[in-house]
Amino acid sequence: MKCESLGKYRVFPLLALFMLAEVLFVLGLGILAIAYSFRRSALGLLAISLIGLSYWSNWTNRLIERDLSLIDSVSLQMPIVAAILFLPLAYRCRSQKVFVMSAIAICSSLLSNLGAILTKGSVLPALLLMLPAALLWSYDDTIWTLRQEKLFQLIARRFAVLYLSGLFYWFSFYSAWIDYGWYSRIVEWRSLPSVGILVAIAIAQWIYLFIQDWKSTMIGLMLVASSIVQIWHLRIAAIPVVAPIVFNAMLAVLAIVTLRSSLRTGERSAFWFGAMLLTVQFLSRLLEYELSPTVRMMLFGLFGVSAIASGLWFESRRRLPAIAPRMARPSSAS
Repeated sequence: MKCESLGKYRVFPLLALFMLAEVLFVLGLGILAIAYSFRRSALGLLAISLIGLSYWSNWTNRLIERDLSLIDSVSLQMPIVAAILFLPLAYRCRSQKVFVMSAIAICSSLLSNLGAILTKGSVLPALLLMLPAALLWSYDDTIWTLRQEKLFQLIARRFAVLYLSGLFYWFSFYSAWIDYGWYSRIVEWRSLPSVGILVAIAIAQWIYLFIQDWKSTMIGLMLVASSIVQIWHLRIAAIPVVAPIVFNAMLAVLAIVTLRSSLRTGERSAFWFGAMLLTVQFLSRLLEYELSPTVRMMLFGLFGVSAIASGLWFESRRRLPAIAPRMARPSSAS
């Protein structure tokens, strides 16, 4: 009798969690409707947070259960649902914060859907892990708003660079290519429609981007190279030595291009992001590979001095345009 009673009590936390997810989803939709009516970005952020809590609180059970409710069926296609619900609000409120939260909601739910359909040894990871970066970099306001004003394209591209930096950094480790058990996931094909739709959107956006902006060729080549390396490693022949070299090179190129762009625009955040990316990559390689303490200390000291010198040079270079006009200004004394 005691075992049966304990079994009954174990059902209540799952039931309470399911009901909480449903309540949060409905509450979030209601607040989202108010945010659209009054153009309140704060209410939009609250609605996105509530719907996100609803999505993640019942994510595991949604993959296991066969008989799903209407809300759970909708949540399986959350990347598309989030794009339809949240992105128009960002334009209606002209709010960068709402766009950032919307991008996080879309990409995080997209990654969870990708994680549900990936299987060990499949070629899908090579193609689909690049999808969030492909969507973010190719995002163009003029496609979806039919206006020439680009409110959020720069933010989307910064997210793409951040995502690629993290992904390339992970793949730059030798151990990531020896033990690739992280490809093993629960096979869940019901979330595939939203992934397929976003793949089609990404392809359309890149076609438009290549027509408008040839500077994005480098990012496109990186995405293609990443997919080719993973497919080769999984389906043709294992390349645990070559693959880290390729991803280390692409990570370094991404950091150097970011630094070069910051020197042209004078943007401090871009410079320090690129410098931090190179620093983390260099320190990771020093710690990953076995080197003598003397060589390691010499390399560490050399790179540290170079990083400090480049930072001081950049800051002094940023001050020059502000100082030069004051020095060139003629004296007002008669």
